[in-house]
Amino acid sequence: MDIEERIRLVKSVGEEIITEEELKQLLETKQNPVAYDGFEPSGY
Repeated sequence: MDIEERIRLVKSVGEEIITEEELKQLLETKQNPVAYDGFEPSGY
C-alpha cells in the first residue's frame, strides 16, 4: 500500500488528524505508527 492509500485510510476513520503534511511524514518514517483512540461517554 502506498503512502497516498495509507493517508486515505487514516482519514476515512480519523476524526482529528494533525496536518496532512505531518501525517504524510509520519507514515513515510514509521511502518507501524501508534495512534491515540479516545472515547468520551456522554448522555445516558
